[in-house]
Amino acid sequence: MRRIVHYYPDAMANSGVTYALWSWAHAQAAAGYEVAVLHACAPYDDSGVQFVAKDVSSTLTRRCVPHRGHPRLTLRPVDLDRYLGRDDLLVLHEGWVPTNLIAANAACRARVPYIVMPHGVYEPEWTNYLKGPRWLRNRAERRILERAAAVHVFFDSEIADIQALAPQASFLTVPTGYEVPEARWTGGGGYIGWIGRVDPVHKGLDLLVGAIARLAPQDRPDICLRGYDYKGGVARLQQVIAEHRVGKWVRIEGPIAGADKHRFLQQADGYVHPSRWECHSIALLENLALGVPCLVSNAIHIARTLAQTSAALLTQLDEAGIAKALTEFITARSAIAARGRALIGDAFSWATLMPQFEASLARLGLQ
Repeated sequence: MRRIVHYYPDAMANSGVTYALWSWAHAQAAAGYEVAVLHACAPYDDSGVQFVAKDVSSTLTRRCVPHRGHPRLTLRPVDLDRYLGRDDLLVLHEGWVPTNLIAANAACRARVPYIVMPHGVYEPEWTNYLKGPRWLRNRAERRILERAAAVHVFFDSEIADIQALAPQASFLTVPTGYEVPEARWTGGGGYIGWIGRVDPVHKGLDLLVGAIARLAPQDRPDICLRGYDYKGGVARLQQVIAEHRVGKWVRIEGPIAGADKHRFLQQADGYVHPSRWECHSIALLENLALGVPCLVSNAIHIARTLAQTSAALLTQLDEAGIAKALTEFITARSAIAARGRALIGDAFSWATLMPQFEASLARLGLQ
């Protein structure tokens, strides 16, 4: 059995990517693999990732690797191949960064196969954020993807966009898992919740505010948004709220974590997830696992899976569609709650997903 080595410079930061990375690392270690996580030597505050990084052991280790340069576009690992063995499988996270190109080259020198786990960075909407020269970046990224043993996507619907960039890439499809907790949704808080990075366009929060404004005042639910500011997103969203005069019904509060976050989700009357695009939201999985009834954009990758089991109420991605869905949500949410929790316990448990992952490795000749 190969050792699985995850490389991500920011593995000790707090983000959705690091949560997925450490979730995979723990699940692989529990399945009997020796697992290592390599990251940059930076003064990170470990408190944000203790919930996934604390249980390091003889089968799950982490190691600081020297880097030069500065985040994000000049950072590069030093002699990464020194940390790789002939029987290793290297996993690279995200994309469009020189660290992955250097790491892929190091793997090739060490004759170590590698997999790329992009976490949604090849979404067409996401690539609009990239700085040029685009042709050069596309060429470098195509080389990384096509030399990889596989690109690890979470849903098959991601594949077409990646193939447009790298036609010869190979793929394996297994989503990140999430275990159902003993705690269950209680509701009664008098608000519909949302949690995450306050980016009004990406997360569809501007559409949500517009949808609230379309409803008659007596039909408007209270919406509580909890998250951290992303590039001035809070101020932009506050302006949208003011323009629509719905400040009485939509409020933005700061980030929340730990037991406070758990209570916030558990006591919400529902959860809304109106993203314009999304690879695989951990916050959404957390709500579904608790049994919180969820109102979800039909534009994100997990939407097809949710639709197959009616595990969430899906909405068209516009103000009118979200407004209509909000009115339906009140009566539909009790049935949705049970189906969402059941879906996570069945399709997204690690007991279900790890055999799929191992079968994919065997198909690729990587076991």
